[in-house]
Amino acid sequence: MARFRVMSYDLNHERNRSGELCTELCSQIIRQQGVDLVLLQRIGSSLGETSLQRLSERVGLPAYGSHSEGSCAFLSRYPLHNLQTIPLGYDDICVRADFDPASERVHLLNLTLNWHPRKRLSQVAKLLGEELLGSQSFPCATIIAGDFGLPLWGCGQVVFNPLIERAKHPFWRANYPAVFPLWGRGRIYFQGPVVAVGGQIISSKEAKNSLIQLPLVVDVDTRDTRKALRIKDQISLNPKQPKPVCG
Repeated sequence: MARFRVMSYDLNHERNRSGELCTELCSQIIRQQGVDLVLLQRIGSSLGETSLQRLSERVGLPAYGSHSEGSCAFLSRYPLHNLQTIPLGYDDICVRADFDPASERVHLLNLTLNWHPRKRLSQVAKLLGEELLGSQSFPCATIIAGDFGLPLWGCGQVVFNPLIERAKHPFWRANYPAVFPLWGRGRIYFQGPVVAVGGQIISSKEAKNSLIQLPLVVDVDTRDTRKALRIKDQISLNPKQPKPVCG
């Protein structure tokens, strides 16, 4: 079993509601939470103050993933492997990676979804398809996080899949809009032997006054699914003693 802290954070290109840069605030929010893994959406530009590399340096966690503006990426205390970017259509993507805390393999899916009902339905169908969550190569614990748009209509929601469960913490999970959160646009889901044991929405005064969407932090436990075989009966192999030969 492994326990670690995960954050899902839509950076909005590291700009506040007024369109001004808030790079130091973004870095400060991540540093203060002491997280092991950050799933970032809508990262900044590939160069300059809002680059993924500059954010990594400010936070003190290695960066993984594309440096392209608007993409999804990771900051992680533990090494990530097998990164792959999968288009979901309509300019949205899912970035897949493998995370290995305490020698346990955890699959990661970091994504953004469209707000339009028809486009969203198509994207969720691809997310649940054989290339991603429906794949037989996903036997381990899986964390699905990102910007799920504004699912007021419930069209194509991941929650309809019985194998996928939304993190139960925190109890109140609304994080959008930041100034007065009403519903959960940023979300974390689980598939397989992984559960949330705690969590919170980062709702500091600075965050609520500056950000579009509040970050979500969850404390996660993975569960060991290996089963021990219990031997009830012992079979003793006692070879027969040969009969003495009398002469």
